[in-house]
Amino acid sequence: MKSFLCFLSATFASSRFNLFASSSRAAGGKWVTRRGGLRSALANEMMKKFAARICFCSTRSRAHRSAPLLGRALSRSLFLGVLGVLAVNSSSFAATIWNGPTWTVSTAIPDNDDVGFTDTRNVSIPGMTEIVSVTVNLNFSGGWNGDLYVYLVHGSGFSVLLNRPGRSTGAPDGSATVGMDITFDDGAFSDIHTAIPMSGGSVNGIYQPDGRTTDPLVVLNTDARPAMLSNFIGIDPNGLWTLFVADQSAGETSTLQSWSMSITAVPEPGVAAFAILGSGLLLRRRSKSPTSGH
Repeated sequence: MKSFLCFLSATFASSRFNLFASSSRAAGGKWVTRRGGLRSALANEMMKKFAARICFCSTRSRAHRSAPLLGRALSRSLFLGVLGVLAVNSSSFAATIWNGPTWTVSTAIPDNDDVGFTDTRNVSIPGMTEIVSVTVNLNFSGGWNGDLYVYLVHGSGFSVLLNRPGRSTGAPDGSATVGMDITFDDGAFSDIHTAIPMSGGSVNGIYQPDGRTTDPLVVLNTDARPAMLSNFIGIDPNGLWTLFVADQSAGETSTLQSWSMSITAVPEPGVAAFAILGSGLLLRRRSKSPTSGH
């Protein structure tokens, strides 16, 4: 019985709760419950207590306690576990997907010029305070795609969308494709730097952003990719977003026709979360109150 209950507790604590959230083991062995990148330390602690309580209570019941006591203990532990899940998801029900306008730019990017070109736009999503995910669309015409270096900045977030795509030791000039209409999404199947065709016309589709922060003059396909769109998760989406574009090699000239973004965001934890937590604390307090006749 003890082994079965411990297995049950571990299975419950490690399940993904796919209805609203998913769980993963983070550094240090902690369980972190997420909903689109959001994390809850409170739910983390509740899940740990839930698993520990079931194993502890099953051990005591086997040695000293009766089945009714075990049943009551398991009920309290189950309730605490459910509270953890609800606390995480109470602010997730109101997630908003903001599909921004297409910002027309129609500007030629200075050829072989580090100064480049910047375009800044103001985003307003009333009531939303934390980013869950971001996707970006870029539309270029003409030029040599392997010359382009593009990044996006907002608040403390920074993501490199293009860094000389296709450039490697064997192809120092990068991709020779001309123009693109691409959506960047961290969840896409392929990295734009390594998956872009090396020749041909305009490139279309959905790709992971480049993410490489290496100097564009020496960047390679094997470099690390720390600057993904996930760097914006948890930041307030409201305010100024700046797109920087530069052409890093002499030759053809690219024109940025337009760009746009889609942002999924959530509000601050609402009243529901505090009500749930209050119920949990009340249950814990009552369970510790002395009872007459014992």
